[in-house]
Amino acid sequence: MNPITAPAPTPAAAPSRVHPPAPAHPTGLTLEENTLALLDRAAAQVADGQAVAAFRLLTPPLSALWSEARATGQAEAMRQWCQAHPLHGLLMQDPFTHRAVTKPRGYAGDAVMMDFIYDGAPPSGTTEIGAGVFAATTRAGMGLSVRYRRQLLQSLIDDTVVRHEQARVLSVAAGHCRELQGSLVESAGFGGEFVALDQDPLSCQEITRAHAGHAVRVVNQGARELAGSAQGSVLADALGSFDLIYSAGLYDYLPDALAKRLTRRLLAMLRPGGRVLIANFVPGGSGRGYMELFMDWTLVLRTEAQMRELAAAAGAAHASTFADPQRNVVYAELWREVPEAL
Repeated sequence: MNPITAPAPTPAAAPSRVHPPAPAHPTGLTLEENTLALLDRAAAQVADGQAVAAFRLLTPPLSALWSEARATGQAEAMRQWCQAHPLHGLLMQDPFTHRAVTKPRGYAGDAVMMDFIYDGAPPSGTTEIGAGVFAATTRAGMGLSVRYRRQLLQSLIDDTVVRHEQARVLSVAAGHCRELQGSLVESAGFGGEFVALDQDPLSCQEITRAHAGHAVRVVNQGARELAGSAQGSVLADALGSFDLIYSAGLYDYLPDALAKRLTRRLLAMLRPGGRVLIANFVPGGSGRGYMELFMDWTLVLRTEAQMRELAAAAGAAHASTFADPQRNVVYAELWREVPEAL
């Protein structure tokens, strides 16, 4: 995943806002009391080596409380409850959570974090508690969604290579391109070209290392350069046209204006019959509370309807949307013209 830093908008004076009163809980407890009770239970389970059980609390139940906090003007207070709780220190022993918080490449969700999910093994030196939490975070709903994404992308790549004698595929915000491992792009019979575009030079270096000898070209550029302006895109012109273009970990970081401009550019880069695949985490994902409260990982979330609106605004002639099995991510397949099969 690769974020795009947008200029900060000029703050405007906001009218005073009255938040709705906190809803009454069946237990009669306040949001703070319910949150602290949940955190206490989760901390006890993590300390006892039962991290998977703890994450039954730290996924949908925590996300539900987080939704309530945001709706009732208590979001900042809930952040403070979570940061000050002993559970926070236990969770920071997890390399996956720790890397999201510390952001060594400047953003959460970098390619190394995706490798943590794919590999399923914590780095050497991880504490016993950290390893237990790591097993839960990389296999909780979000982790499973990332693993599903790799399988989906590899199937689309292979399908494209089989259908087109000299297939050209473009990955935008490619990360480490682990979906290429075992794909037909690595086969001796691949006569096309795979282009991996990413703004992170360390990710580009890893793709180059992993795919030396394959028909893989690495381009160290970002989405803004590719999207260009209304006058065009020098980078897009240089890259040419493709049978498949996908960007599965970028749109979660893009504001609407840039997302529309980039999608319009990707559609223009398609060969006849080609398709674009884009993906976005959804607002109701089961791990949202944990990501935002403990990982300092906030995404631009979009519903399936918003993805269809994005496709229409970008000029797609046809769009098909679907969710992953965990219902954390929505995918949109876009065509510049209506596919013949339809």
